[in-house]
Amino acid sequence: MGAGRVTVDFSLIPFGFNPVDETFVDVRDVPRGAKCGCVCPSCKTPLIARQGEEKEWHFAHASRTVYQRTQKECEYSFYLSVRMMARQMIGNKLNIRLPEYTDVVSKVAPLSGDTLREPFRITASKEICLSDVEVEAIFEGVPVDIVGYINDFRFVVYFTHPGRCVPQELKSPGDHHSGVIAVALDELRGTIFRKAKEKNQSYLSVLTEHLSNDLSSKQWVYHPRFQSCRQKALEKLDVKVASSEAKNTRTRYFESPVSRRFEVDITPPNITGPLVSFECLICDSRWQGSGARG
Repeated sequence: MGAGRVTVDFSLIPFGFNPVDETFVDVRDVPRGAKCGCVCPSCKTPLIARQGEEKEWHFAHASRTVYQRTQKECEYSFYLSVRMMARQMIGNKLNIRLPEYTDVVSKVAPLSGDTLREPFRITASKEICLSDVEVEAIFEGVPVDIVGYINDFRFVVYFTHPGRCVPQELKSPGDHHSGVIAVALDELRGTIFRKAKEKNQSYLSVLTEHLSNDLSSKQWVYHPRFQSCRQKALEKLDVKVASSEAKNTRTRYFESPVSRRFEVDITPPNITGPLVSFECLICDSRWQGSGARG
C-alpha cells in the first residue's frame, strides 16, 4: 500500500446519528469511544468514535459480531450517513456550482456515407443559489434529497451512490420548467477521510466543499431547455447534411463522364463491332449500340 493511501470500507462512518436530539454529528465533534452516544443510521447498532493517533477518525460499530450479523442491512451505512448529513447541513439556502451541459446529434449522409455531427450546449457552468430549500421532498411521485427554487423554477438535487440510481421519473418530469441534477457520492468514499487529514478539516467541511463546488461529481438529469437546444442543433445538422449531399452530387456529375459503356460478348449479325450497353449518369437512361471505334 502506497504512503498516504486510505482504504475505506462501508463499516467506517464519518457521521453518526445522535438519537437524543435526532441529529447527525461529525466524529470530530463527539467524545471518544462509546461515550459518543451515537448509533448506526442503518441498523441502529451503537457506534464508538475511534479517534486514534494513526488512523483517520471514524465511527465504527461497537461490536464486530453485531456488525457481521447486520452487515447486509448496513451495506451502505457510509453513504446513508453522508446523505443524511448533507440534508441536515443545507438549511434554507444552498449555493451550488453546476457543470456545463453539452450534447451532440449525428446523422449519416446517404451519398457519402459520412457521419456528420453537430454539438450543442444547453447551459454553461455556473453557480446558483437555491432558496426555500426543502429536504426529503417528493418530486414526480418519488422521494428526492433536495428541492429548492431559482426565482419561480424548481430545482431538484438527487444523491447517487452504489445501490441508489436516479429514478426514471426524474429523467423526464411532467414539470418541464424544473431542473434536475444528480450528485454522485461515490468519490467521497475514498477521499473524505484522506482530504480531512491532509487539510486538517472536519468531515463536514469536506462534504460541504464537495456538494457546493465539485463539478466532476455532478451530472445533469433534466434541463428545461434541452429539447429546444436539441431541435436547433438538428436543424443545423440538416443544413450541414444537405450541403454535403449537394457537394457530392456536383462532384459525381462534373468529375465523371456523361455516359459509360459496358461491352458484352454477343454481337448481332447486323451490328459491326461488339454490342455495347450505354447508361446515362444524369438521367439513368440505358440503350444499346455498336461499340466500334473508327
